[in-house]
Amino acid sequence: MASRFARSISMPVPKAAVSQCLSVRFRNSSAQNRSISLPARLHPLLAQIEDEILEIRSWQSAAAVSPEWIAGGLSRIDNLHSSFSDLLQHPQSLDPLRRRGVPLADRLLDDFLRFADAYGAFRSAVISLQHHHSAAHSAVRRRDTVALASAARAQKKTEKEILKLAAYARSIGRSSPLPMPASDVVEAELAGIAKEVAVATASASAEVFSGIAVMAAAASASAAAGSSSPGGMRLPACVVGTLVWRSASFKNRMESERREEEGERWREAALRRMEAVEKSIASVEIWSHRVFRRLLNTRVFLLNVRTPFS
Repeated sequence: MASRFARSISMPVPKAAVSQCLSVRFRNSSAQNRSISLPARLHPLLAQIEDEILEIRSWQSAAAVSPEWIAGGLSRIDNLHSSFSDLLQHPQSLDPLRRRGVPLADRLLDDFLRFADAYGAFRSAVISLQHHHSAAHSAVRRRDTVALASAARAQKKTEKEILKLAAYARSIGRSSPLPMPASDVVEAELAGIAKEVAVATASASAEVFSGIAVMAAAASASAAAGSSSPGGMRLPACVVGTLVWRSASFKNRMESERREEEGERWREAALRRMEAVEKSIASVEIWSHRVFRRLLNTRVFLLNVRTPFS
């Protein structure tokens, strides 16, 4: 982090190899347009935010839905908004935010309200998903097909809600207005970077939301497949035992035992996958709450900045 703050226009710091290609493209479109007349004390903060956006883009380019990938996305969103909050609270940023007739603060308030709403709803959905997934996990462990079917239906409904939230989050980036003509350099820079932050946050949030829904659905489908497979939970052990006892054929008895073993392997594999997803959902709930609080705190700060002129 210290290396980022040491960056200035005259002393660029080399990018990591993983984001070199993204860095060149992003710098050409935004960072190279930074005006030398911009107050020098803002340069490190702007450079840091650009780095955070690059990290989000690099994370998106390496998309592979997994617990680590989803948590990595949320941590990058949190880092981005930590840096953006520092920029907004910088003394040189306060003047355009407080100035009458400047729409910048109002646009930021609107964006942060929508992001906070999305993350608040997402966190509630994740808690529900965690409950339904735990119920499904317990049903698989008890070989209770009725309870599993009920939990799977409830979980599928929650997954659809999360996918709708992903579409809503993505729409925030598309609807966030483009920077308007500004009265000074600082206002122009804040408007430009605010748009970039909104677009990056919307895109990354949509991928995180859809990622957790897809991962939970895959684990649920695996458990359902195991319960309906030959020898799975659909044939309780007592029923299988009765069928074997009635069978006069050694071949049929061996086939029944093979199916029972097959079903047990399915069940054990499903339990392992569900345990991994359960841990991931718990981690996502923690990170989503952290991002939600970050967004909410920034919006409260913006409201306090605007209050004397409301």
